[in-house]
Amino acid sequence: MFDLLAYPTCIIFLKQIRKRMKYMYGFYLTFMLFSPAISQISGRIVDASNQSPLPGATIVYRNQDISVSDSSGRFYIEVLSYPAELLVRYVGYEPEKLIIDESVSFALIELTASNYMLGEVVVTAYDNRQTILESPASISLISRKDLKLDNDVTIVSALNRIPGIYMHSGTYNTSRLTIRGIGSRTLFGTSKIRAYYEGIPLTSGDGETSVEDIDPNLIERIEIIKGPSSSLYGAGLGGTLLIKAKSPAGQNKSVRYQVTGGSYGYLKNALSLDYGTEKHRLSANVNQIRSDGYRENNEFRRISSGITYKSYLSEKTRLDFIGNYIDLKAYIPSSIDRTTYENNPQAAAPTWKNAEGYEDYKKFLTGVGINHEFDQKSSMSAHLFLSGRDSYEPRPFNILGENTTAAGGRAKYQYSQKWDFVKMEMLAGLEYFIDFYKWKTFEIIDKEEGDLITDNKETRENINFFIKSDFTFPTKTYLTLGLNINRTNYEYRDLYSVDNEDNSGDYQFGVILSPRVGVTQPLNRNMNVYINISHGFSPPALAETLTPEGSINPDIQPETGMNYEIGTKGQVFRNKMFYDIVLFTMDIRNLIVARRTGDDAFVGVNAGKTVHNGMEITVNYDFIKPGVTRKRLYGFITYTLANYSFKEFVDGENDYSGNELTGVPGHVLNAGLAFQTKPGIYGNLNYQFVDEMPMRDDNSAYSDPYQLVNLKAGFKKAVSRYFDLDIHAIVNNLTDSRYASMIMVNASSFGGSEPRYYYPGLPRNYYFGAEIAYRF
Repeated sequence: MFDLLAYPTCIIFLKQIRKRMKYMYGFYLTFMLFSPAISQISGRIVDASNQSPLPGATIVYRNQDISVSDSSGRFYIEVLSYPAELLVRYVGYEPEKLIIDESVSFALIELTASNYMLGEVVVTAYDNRQTILESPASISLISRKDLKLDNDVTIVSALNRIPGIYMHSGTYNTSRLTIRGIGSRTLFGTSKIRAYYEGIPLTSGDGETSVEDIDPNLIERIEIIKGPSSSLYGAGLGGTLLIKAKSPAGQNKSVRYQVTGGSYGYLKNALSLDYGTEKHRLSANVNQIRSDGYRENNEFRRISSGITYKSYLSEKTRLDFIGNYIDLKAYIPSSIDRTTYENNPQAAAPTWKNAEGYEDYKKFLTGVGINHEFDQKSSMSAHLFLSGRDSYEPRPFNILGENTTAAGGRAKYQYSQKWDFVKMEMLAGLEYFIDFYKWKTFEIIDKEEGDLITDNKETRENINFFIKSDFTFPTKTYLTLGLNINRTNYEYRDLYSVDNEDNSGDYQFGVILSPRVGVTQPLNRNMNVYINISHGFSPPALAETLTPEGSINPDIQPETGMNYEIGTKGQVFRNKMFYDIVLFTMDIRNLIVARRTGDDAFVGVNAGKTVHNGMEITVNYDFIKPGVTRKRLYGFITYTLANYSFKEFVDGENDYSGNELTGVPGHVLNAGLAFQTKPGIYGNLNYQFVDEMPMRDDNSAYSDPYQLVNLKAGFKKAVSRYFDLDIHAIVNNLTDSRYASMIMVNASSFGGSEPRYYYPGLPRNYYFGAEIAYRF
């Protein structure tokens, strides 16, 4: 009876459901026709300079945080319509606005590091992807914004704000970079410090480095390792500079023209192109600098150009190309004595003025690389490079002609594995470098080239094999172990033998092992302590490998040293303040001394040991944090305490043991304040104090301490949808202080004249500049 009653009831119920389904189906069709289609966008967020993934980046769509990138920087979002406007934010980086249309299948978003919350910026100086805060070493960063605090002439001011670094700068093309006192006794140029430009060595086969050639317009940022970095980069007792080339972030397309004029006939014109698409990034720049110079015989001319190209062949494969060309002619005023420095600092050294000495060279470097990610655990990269330099330098005593060609490559493989108790990352790689250096000297007669004096060729080859393992434990303790194996060979050929005396010869150093151990221990989420122990070495320079007679110096050995440092880094006061404090000591053995045997004649000897004890402090404070409106007010202080001395140093009959190390100031203080406003007005004020420094190994003469104040103010604004305008004015040495911008250490006197120690710094000087950009 129950079943008979239930059956018609069920039939009626099913008819009602079918009737309502018709209404629901109609509603669904209406919704699909008049509602916006939902589309999915996938992509990856990386650091624009080193392509490191940025996990935890926030993607904002329609004023809402809709996604966060994963551990590999990847993200997946849904948008209602095209074009979709996104805002991407990551702590320590400039926010990036971009518009994505339906043609984009995969969005690669590149963020540019800011100088705000430095601890969060990802660096790859030690071939891993760590923030500055996490890294167990003293790594400093110069961002593009830091470079913009100064004029666009050189990177000297930006480098001198880094604690532990002091760069002497006599002229635009005469400088000497020192890190923690290493390289301070080099007579001419920079040595014992390694530098790379997008993986291409700027360091020659005998360890001499030229960083002043790279125009600031071509630089995105510089990562600096202070202290021995030989465990990864081979010969680099003082440290390593890793210069990242400028490239367009994301799919930006723009043309920029920049003009800067200033004191002493300075004029710079620069034209640049940035062109970014979904799979290609191109940046090209050409610029010309001319200056009459502050001093006699001080004219300067340089034309340089650079190109950076990145092609993303797939989500996991990238092809890189880099090229740079420089054509330079610079007259040389050289150093002057104390009397001239005080009474007529514009004068050139009489011998160089009379000879009208100058340096004229053309230089190129080019490289190609490939980066491939096999999976989330393993990746590889390989780079090949070629560089060359052709130089002609008439000097008071002879004419020097030089030609250098260098080639090589660097390849590495990385693998990571994670277990419950530890995460391990391993790296193994090989770097090969060879350069062919040819040089001739000629007699100089009435400023013209005379007879051949010498004709030489040297082939310099070194091989580095490096391996590194990094371990991260559940306690967040981080441990890194590294080792480099180096082999260096010199082959010298005397091509112009006098009286059948052939000074040709070969020389090689023994295998050098350079280990490194580093540990980072978090105190809390925003504060770490670290310990770093590393070994370094530097080969002798060319002048030190040969005797004054031109034969191989068989007794010379590389300088070696151990570095011990302990430091702490952190972000405090609601992340408004970043600090980095480090104490270090370095013991350097086999100190190479260039013993002068005559005018422009030296012989290298290993004469002792030095000890480098010091402290470095960096503090950045944001009074007003930057946001999307880009309003900001911040200050910084950096301080270096340098207690460097000769531990053992006996040079002939002279015992300099216990004396202060030559050419390094005992104290350096930098402080600055910078602001930018929503209307576009910006400016900064920088102060620098440099203590006295010994100019001779016997400490009988010291330079004068000095203070500098530099000021910059400008206006930057998007004047329309397509045009940006930036105008600025700079006053350097606002107080018109007299100072020596470079010291010639251990200068000798000939014929009863005073020693020529001093390169005078510029008095108060001015620059005015404008930049206009067209975005398309």
